[in-house]
Amino acid sequence: MRRRRKRSITLGHLVRWGRAQTRMSDARLRMPLGDLWMDSRKVKPGDVFLALQSASDDGHRYVGRAFEAGAVAAIVDRARVNQYPAPVRKKLIGVADPLAAVGRMATAYRRHLNIPVIAVTGSNGKTTTRRFIAAVLREQFVVGETGGNWNNHIGVPLTILRFMGDERIGVVELAANHQGEIGTLSRIVEPDIAVITNIGYAHIGLFGGLKETVKTKFEITKGFRRRSSVLLVNGDDRRLNARRARGGWQTVSFGMTSRCAVRAGNVTVSENGSTSFEVDGGRYRLSMPGRHFVYSALPAIFAGAWFGVPRERMGRALAALEADPLRGRIARKAGVTFIVDCYNANPSSMQSAIKLLADVARGGRTAAVVGDMLELGKYSTRLHRQLGARLAAAGVAVLVAAGAYARHVADGARGQGMHAGSVRCVPDASRALGAAKRVLRKGDTVLLKGSRAMRLETVFQGYGG
Repeated sequence: MRRRRKRSITLGHLVRWGRAQTRMSDARLRMPLGDLWMDSRKVKPGDVFLALQSASDDGHRYVGRAFEAGAVAAIVDRARVNQYPAPVRKKLIGVADPLAAVGRMATAYRRHLNIPVIAVTGSNGKTTTRRFIAAVLREQFVVGETGGNWNNHIGVPLTILRFMGDERIGVVELAANHQGEIGTLSRIVEPDIAVITNIGYAHIGLFGGLKETVKTKFEITKGFRRRSSVLLVNGDDRRLNARRARGGWQTVSFGMTSRCAVRAGNVTVSENGSTSFEVDGGRYRLSMPGRHFVYSALPAIFAGAWFGVPRERMGRALAALEADPLRGRIARKAGVTFIVDCYNANPSSMQSAIKLLADVARGGRTAAVVGDMLELGKYSTRLHRQLGARLAAAGVAVLVAAGAYARHVADGARGQGMHAGSVRCVPDASRALGAAKRVLRKGDTVLLKGSRAMRLETVFQGYGG
């Protein structure tokens, strides 16, 4: 049986870094730190439970369950310590604010590790960019990386605290649902290199407007502590270009136009779902379909070169990484080629997906089954109409629009000249499946894309059955 790795830090470090009060014995304080969990059902022997209170639940209710599962400590509100039995109190780390304390612990641990950290944010492509960077660097280094979608005010500090201590580089993804959050997270991770993938309408309803979105993403520089820190930005994004000159930090651009320092050229997308391109005379191949994935790979090529990873090893890492099953996978079923891109949707990612649809179809008949783009706020109606117009302008032969905004997508498509009989509006994914079965035919290439809540992947799963 493979032995579990142990961190070099102890529970005592957490107590000190979190400015905590505790009644733990010296022996317990010397215990190595296990994983931190805020879900008591995931706790394993040796782990630490984090009791967080939210509008819907209170983690302090599950402290006992965490200890039953083998937790060696729990981080709790110090005002709640005395509500527990005496044996439990001897295992508690009491702090004024558990979430704020974990942020301090993570920052202290990051400084304790004293390794380069790369932080990634942006409206689209954060996760894929982070995965590419980590894969390239892992060719030569032990890399600590964000797991899953742990990219928010809770997940980021827990990500840092999960580093084992033998990492040589960290790659952390930062997301936000309000202004100021990226700045807070950046101050926790203190990046040496910060990446902004792009600026778009994703979650714009949470920020208020594009200007506010730009301001929020640039908060990633708030954690810069060294003059050598680098901001890596998409040079083909006009909103990023307009803002980047104001910062005063070292800035490097990436993209496909001549003004970019890290520039991709000769981009090709094959019908089998791979993408290839050139950078500085070297040819790279991605096992992911679409030009938009090139933008995610370029920061990885920069990072690999920055840290001395040989070009051939970078190429191997990029080619080996496969798309998430819901992020642009190309699959064929019952004679129809599906682009299954159902993890999320916003206007920018929809535009990239429409370009991919044309690349994959190569002149054949195209169709689209699209769902709502959520969290667009006051822009929702206009942006859904624009989506319909773009699909029609791209020559999509058949359109199935699903969700609350389906009629706006349909209006936009018809307004751009699509025949009314080629447009279907349905309330949800199950009805979209029925419509798809009626209108699709062998040889079609169809785009499936909508926000996660729409679950449009069920159209692919049920098609042909």
